[in-house]
Amino acid sequence: MPESEGELTRSMEDYLEAIYNLKVRSQVARVKDIARAMKVTMPSVTGAIRSLASRGLVKHQPYETVELTDDGLNYARNIAHRHSAVKEFLMGTLGLKEEDAEREACGIEHAIKPETLEKLLKFVEFVRQCGGNQPLRLDDFRYYLEHGTYPPGSTFEKSPPHRNRYRFGYEKPTITSTRLSDLEPDTKGRIAFVSGVGPVRQRLMEMGVTPNTLFEVVRVAPLGDPIEIKIRGYNLSLRKSEAQHVEVELQVPEWQDDNKQEN
Repeated sequence: MPESEGELTRSMEDYLEAIYNLKVRSQVARVKDIARAMKVTMPSVTGAIRSLASRGLVKHQPYETVELTDDGLNYARNIAHRHSAVKEFLMGTLGLKEEDAEREACGIEHAIKPETLEKLLKFVEFVRQCGGNQPLRLDDFRYYLEHGTYPPGSTFEKSPPHRNRYRFGYEKPTITSTRLSDLEPDTKGRIAFVSGVGPVRQRLMEMGVTPNTLFEVVRVAPLGDPIEIKIRGYNLSLRKSEAQHVEVELQVPEWQDDNKQEN
């Protein structure tokens, strides 16, 4: 985002988040869809889109869908995940009802200092790793906060990270979308949408990487390049630069269903 444009307002961030969520759910974000999701008028959406376009975050032509640029997609994803993490904290740790957590998260994510928010997000990730059957020790969290890793000899080291990555007590994550390039082996999900324009997007679509197609990550090479996925009954190897254009929604792991049965 150009520095001359300054920081985005709370309202602009909300518009970016709405666009991202619409594209994950239905692959397209039209002005009328955004207006409905934001509960505002279409002229208000048009003005916001114009402002976001001037910052290089979206592209839009009259009567066409709104598209996120690469910068806009990264920004919007971060906003959506930030909102999700705050909501998960309010639901899973403080026990708020979903509708209350949703309303509170909208305010908290914009009101607290970035440094405080970052620590809150780390706490959410820490609790995800604990799951519902491991003790939550504040000393372990403080170690994690300071070093970015878990204490030597802790029980976390005995669990495969890809099985705990999206675990948050007995609560489902409120958002499970991310880039294909960020995933680990054995992760399953569906293709939400392919971003960008031009040869890379065209090549991905021709290889069968299309919206609503199911996939599974088979293996990831060192440094994440390439990543091999199983899709449409065959294995497909993608460069990291290609996988970064593929937005996916993850399948809820089977152990979460098991946890619900236990309850």
